[in-house]
Amino acid sequence: MVQPLIWVDGIIGAGKTTAAKEIGDSLELSIFQEPLNEDLLKIYYEDQISWGFSFQIDMLNKRFAIQSAAAITAQYRKGAIIDRALPGDRVFAQMLMKDKKIHPINWEIYESAYNMFIQILPAPNLLIFLDVLPEVAYQRIKDRNREAETSSLLPLAYLHRLHSEYQNLLSKISTGQHPWSSQTEIWIIDWNEDWQSLKPVIENIKTHFRVVNFFHQETKETLLVY
Repeated sequence: MVQPLIWVDGIIGAGKTTAAKEIGDSLELSIFQEPLNEDLLKIYYEDQISWGFSFQIDMLNKRFAIQSAAAITAQYRKGAIIDRALPGDRVFAQMLMKDKKIHPINWEIYESAYNMFIQILPAPNLLIFLDVLPEVAYQRIKDRNREAETSSLLPLAYLHRLHSEYQNLLSKISTGQHPWSSQTEIWIIDWNEDWQSLKPVIENIKTHFRVVNFFHQETKETLLVY
């Protein structure tokens, strides 16, 4: 029996946490949420030069622990769904490095740990990427009104860069340039409309993994709209 290990990702404001929970609940998967420390997140956004490396290495270690637990769950118990994975975290860290907000020596430390972790962890079977325009994500961030995500700390220009860096990551995975390339299938979902339903995605997951008994109901063919 195939046990799904699914990774949901997208830029800030894409709605990945909500999507991961809905998919996980619908398919009775164990849900592994993003391990955010709101206090650390706030000071990180306020002073990325001082806190960039500390925040990213903390997230890297927590993400490794969470993904390890998710992999064990998928292998021995039931399927699992992950709210962002290690490669998604690296997108943010690499942006800091490019902006010279992480010292080159600290970047080497980060990369060394990341490369070791990525080789140890089992690759997810499936990456569901919620593709959202930066302008749409920006409005959603404003609407949810989190203290650590004010418009001054997360300007629209940052979201444009983040979207571009994620496209680079997707390209690397899909063209064989990433350690997970041969094992992780990518579904890119246009997720710009607030009214969209995840039902087609959920039905397609059932069909994709061919685990009728695991999901306790019949599967049916459903085309994804990209």
